[in-house]
Amino acid sequence: MWWIIGIILFLIINICIIILSRLYITLLYLHRDDRDFLQVELRFLRWVKIKKEVPLIAVDKEDMSIKTKEKTEVGSKDKGEQSKSYTPKDIYNQIKSIHDFLNRVIGLHKIIRRFLQKVHVESLKWDTQVGTPSASTTGTICGAIWSVKGCIVGILSQYLKLKQKPEIYVTPFFQQKHSVTRLECMISFRFGQAIFAVFQIVRYTKGKIPKWRKKTA
Repeated sequence: MWWIIGIILFLIINICIIILSRLYITLLYLHRDDRDFLQVELRFLRWVKIKKEVPLIAVDKEDMSIKTKEKTEVGSKDKGEQSKSYTPKDIYNQIKSIHDFLNRVIGLHKIIRRFLQKVHVESLKWDTQVGTPSASTTGTICGAIWSVKGCIVGILSQYLKLKQKPEIYVTPFFQQKHSVTRLECMISFRFGQAIFAVFQIVRYTKGKIPKWRKKTA
């Protein structure tokens, strides 16, 4: 009898730990001239770690498809590298599927807003370096970038909780062509809060949840 109670208490304690534990998502994006790199890392507790890298993002000028090489790591296991291609039709189908689904969720804006209010931005660093042969054009572009970054940070501060002051930089390079961007961001939220948000979305979805459209051959 006592061992049954012990097992139940053990399960309850572990479920509470999982629900109250924070999920950390780290995003790293690098752009230099025509080369791009994207890395997303997910950490939960001390034992779960998933890292996905997209070291190459290129656009095929013939069919305007986006070609990537993706690498996934789960814990210490390397899942290898995969080459993927996304045509404009593939992207359109995915966006259409998501749009159709979101239109079927009643009160989606309120659900997302309540969840975002519990999301913490642990750190945000965004550095941009830009240059053109024309000094006046470089100055204009830098001013526009400052304005865009300011608007984005303002929106983030309105919907999310910023734990630290964002580090935003824009560096002009005069009389030369130059384009470099580095974006590092870490967000966190409790696992239970994410589960509750998903439950609400499923609960307030009209009809059955649609299947995502498959990629075209």
